Amino acid sequence: MKSYFLLILLLSILGGKAAETSNFEMKVLKVGFSTRAFTTGCRANLNNEYLFESNEVGKSKKVVLALPGKTFNRTKILDTITICKDIRNIIFSIKTLTGNAIAWKWTFTGTSFAGVTNDSICGPVPYNTIGTYLATCLVTFSGGKDSLHTFVIRVFDGKVQAPLLHDSIFCGPINITLDGQNASNAIAKYRWVPSGQTSRTINVTSAGTYGVSVYTVDDYSYKCTNCLACDSQTSQVNIILGAKATVNLGPDRFICGDNAVILDAGPGYTTYLWQPNSETSQSIAVLHGGTYSVSVTNADGCTASDQIFLKDSCPAYIFIPNAFSPDGNAKNDVFNWAGNMKISTFHMEIFNRWGQNIFKTDDQNQGWDGSYNNQPAMEGVYIYLLECRDFNGFRHHLKGTFSLLR
Repeated sequence: MKSYFLLILLLSILGGKAAETSNFEMKVLKVGFSTRAFTTGCRANLNNEYLFESNEVGKSKKVVLALPGKTFNRTKILDTITICKDIRNIIFSIKTLTGNAIAWKWTFTGTSFAGVTNDSICGPVPYNTIGTYLATCLVTFSGGKDSLHTFVIRVFDGKVQAPLLHDSIFCGPINITLDGQNASNAIAKYRWVPSGQTSRTINVTSAGTYGVSVYTVDDYSYKCTNCLACDSQTSQVNIILGAKATVNLGPDRFICGDNAVILDAGPGYTTYLWQPNSETSQSIAVLHGGTYSVSVTNADGCTASDQIFLKDSCPAYIFIPNAFSPDGNAKNDVFNWAGNMKISTFHMEIFNRWGQNIFKTDDQNQGWDGSYNNQPAMEGVYIYLLECRDFNGFRHHLKGTFSLLR
């Protein structure tokens, strides 16, 4: 007479439920995992005559129909039991359908189980070390037939770390990759909100609040109602499009002498930096031609800059006084030209009323001190003649009279 038995593996929780999670995460981690469908009494289409059951809350059953005298080597992917270390353990149980099983011998690798190994029920067997291990049971029947069953137990680290995500402000187009991390955990899974993506990384191109749940599941998580993940962590990040910073100093313009030009970068910025003199005020007063630039930063850290060229363009002129008084009081003691013209060559002569040349110089910085032959010249009207060439190559001729006063 043929004998049959059932090998049942029961997964139970070690150490309670998974860590508390945020509201948006709960819908991800509460079971609702529907990627595998189990129906009581439905035999899978496998050569080894697998039969799955999942009608008991809090338990996951893997039932194998076995024949006395036949060896089953359960090493296929579907025959592998995946559990999280330190969180789950396994209760192995033999149920005989027909025939008379009289002896059981359980052997395990990867665990320090010290309980009873010669009964139809063995466990709970703890698995606290990551790795792939074997669980075997040799069943002896009264008819002298033996049946050997081998199962693969894959143990993973079920713990995950909360991803380190940092709020970011973008001052231009948004383009950032968010990483759920935990790449070294082979069974880590991800669920992003609001997109629902399940990859470890996502690319973000628009502002908003993004969250990720990182969690681990094993066979126990899938095969019962309201089961929890081994572990779960959540993180949230804000991606912000900052206010655009703008600054405009206007078009290039002219500047002349002591007529200051006010350059204003505008209000509302947290920092200002002008060049070339490193001023940090909103506006500056400029007296000299050249290139001036400013960089501004707003409250979001966004920056902008602008520059302007001020061209020194005062009309070139030469001023000749119509009188001077060489009386030694340090006021108007020397007769000389004044003005803003940049002169490359210079010549000036002075004559008295009789046409006698009494002073001449080629030095534009040397004026007449009102003396002739080392003696004070007499008071009266004198004639000047000035010839010069500017740096643009233009020649200038000036002639006129002035008075010496004493």
